[in-house]
Amino acid sequence: MHFDHINKYCTTFRLTLVTAALGLAACIGNAAGPAQSQLPTLQMRVGQHEVKAELANTDISRQIGLMNRKELGKNSGMLFVFKRSETQCMWMKNTLIDLDVAFADANGKILNIEQMTAGTADIHCSSGNAKLALEMNRDWFSTRGIDAGEILQVPERVLETKE
Repeated sequence: MHFDHINKYCTTFRLTLVTAALGLAACIGNAAGPAQSQLPTLQMRVGQHEVKAELANTDISRQIGLMNRKELGKNSGMLFVFKRSETQCMWMKNTLIDLDVAFADANGKILNIEQMTAGTADIHCSSGNAKLALEMNRDWFSTRGIDAGEILQVPERVLETKE
């Protein structure tokens, strides 16, 4: 009888260990965190170029951004709308694709464009007070001849944040 209890406890212990190991493996697999859930999109223009942009206008959507995305459409990006016009900074933690970011003021005028390398902790900041930032695939702006001074044309209603 004594050995039956020991076998029962050993079996329970083994099951607990297996369950814990599987749980840990799932956590490690998702250590980078979740990808952004579906965000509202908008059509906008950068100079003469049409862009379909996901709208990141809440604290959580701005924090997650394009993390864990494996690809971004050819003329697709993410438009960040910040609470205040001030120096804004971004990094590429848990971001899997190289991106460019155009920081723009409240009127949509591009202040500067920065190239960002996937998975780095390098900080990329606006050169002035930015209200907007548009992330696009690497070299999207340069291949279209878009530089500082160009205008991001977004609907007026987009300039408000949700949080």
